[in-house]
Amino acid sequence: MHKWLIITCLCFVGVSCSNKVENLTVDKFTLRNYQIERQDVPMVRGDQQKRLYGAVTMKEHDAKLGQYYEVRWNLKGQEYLARNSTDGALVIFRYRQAGTASKLKLISKQYAAGVKSGKIDFQIIGKEYIENGRVLAWKAELVLGGRVIDSKQSYLWRR
Repeated sequence: MHKWLIITCLCFVGVSCSNKVENLTVDKFTLRNYQIERQDVPMVRGDQQKRLYGAVTMKEHDAKLGQYYEVRWNLKGQEYLARNSTDGALVIFRYRQAGTASKLKLISKQYAAGVKSGKIDFQIIGKEYIENGRVLAWKAELVLGGRVIDSKQSYLWRR
């Protein structure tokens, strides 16, 4: 009886440990106002304080309002492509805003060959956020050697 229980447990452990490697993750944070929320979750309050750090005047506070996207990437599982590519990784962030209709905007960052992981912050803040509105849809892509390695997108993204 114990033998079957042990085998069953090992099977469940094996299945739960076989997670797919994520080469790209996107975390979003929206800073709507510069009042630090006292009733909010401590992590939200910490994010607010982090984004507002250094802003003293009302104009500086307004310049920090908007949407922040933290994109983390790695080339785990893509070692063959990384070794054979003369180009470094490229992270592309495409988005559409409420005030710009269907105009597609793009921000990107190229990394040197040999860099296997990184983190980049894409910010739609200040004047761009105030004049063009919030981001309605976005898509992030990790490209290596002209091939899209991984991509993440918002629910409303469409080509």
